[in-house]
Amino acid sequence: MIDSKKNQDEIVNAEDSENTSHDSKMNMDESSWAEKNKDKSMEACMGESLDKLSTAFMESARRWEMIVYPSLFAFIILAGYGFFLIYSLTKDVHLVVQDMHKVSASMERVVVNMDAISRNMIVMTQTVDSQSASMKEMVYHIRGMNMSMNQMRYDMSNVSRPMSFMNSFLPW
Repeated sequence: MIDSKKNQDEIVNAEDSENTSHDSKMNMDESSWAEKNKDKSMEACMGESLDKLSTAFMESARRWEMIVYPSLFAFIILAGYGFFLIYSLTKDVHLVVQDMHKVSASMERVVVNMDAISRNMIVMTQTVDSQSASMKEMVYHIRGMNMSMNQMRYDMSNVSRPMSFMNSFLPW
């Protein structure tokens, strides 16, 4: 138990010594900075600060250059490709316009032909109507012929009886 108490005291002392050494380092840094800058004038201090600022700025600028220049290069490539796509699109649209002119000329001929077909259909309708009237008249006359044929058949059947009587007198 005494050993464990002793170990705990040693650990606490070690932590205190670390804290003390850290505080002493900070005090030394502050004191060394104060000693370094004690002999310098305000202009020298400002110059050193500006030198550190410019160095930090230059390092930051180099990091940004690593990002900006490749990005700018990629943008230029993409802009060139975009221009190529737009140029190709305008060329294709121009070809479509030319083809549409040809289609519209063909459609004008189709309209003329359809107009002629329409006139021919009107004439054909009139012709079919006159043929229909003629067919009605023909049907009427064929009915009359049918009635005459029926009458002749009836008359022939009445004639066949006396004719069969005469057949017995004929030699052949």
